[in-house]
Amino acid sequence: MKTLSSAFWSLLAVVLVATVTLSPRALAQPATLEGGILKIPAAAAIIDGEVQYYNDVELAIDDAGSFVVVKAARSALVYIDSVSVIMTKSLPPQVSAVVQGHKSVPCVKLQTPAISRKGFAFTIALAETQLGPAETCIALLDPFETRIPIEVKDLDSGTYSVNVNGVMASFSL
Repeated sequence: MKTLSSAFWSLLAVVLVATVTLSPRALAQPATLEGGILKIPAAAAIIDGEVQYYNDVELAIDDAGSFVVVKAARSALVYIDSVSVIMTKSLPPQVSAVVQGHKSVPCVKLQTPAISRKGFAFTIALAETQLGPAETCIALLDPFETRIPIEVKDLDSGTYSVNVNGVMASFSL
């Protein structure tokens, strides 16, 4: 078990909120507290600039009041070929990241993107589901294209960067 620092927990909480509230793909499930265990269906963390995506996260509070990771299944991030940003001319503008890449095999699906913003930089973690223990799939890269809405309401004018799994794009408001 690993104790999370308060800075790491704050970052995880910010990205978790983004995952739960900004899901363009499906209705996200909220975190629940059951029997002293905080269960988080999906979460992303940015540690030293590296994005990581987790499913089925379980945290417990230790005697010192820190959260301890009891369980977390790390998901593979998808490979990104390109990222571009499109913006409508409406007020307020609607902004989306158009992401092209490859899943590891055709039998997995894209997970809900986790979106985080710090200043003028958006970071998006895009992962794929895992095959079940009894599932098999042909080993063939599966191309995809998806649009990820980016919330820009009430943001200051300026140039913003968008980082999706390490691939960058930018746009100006």
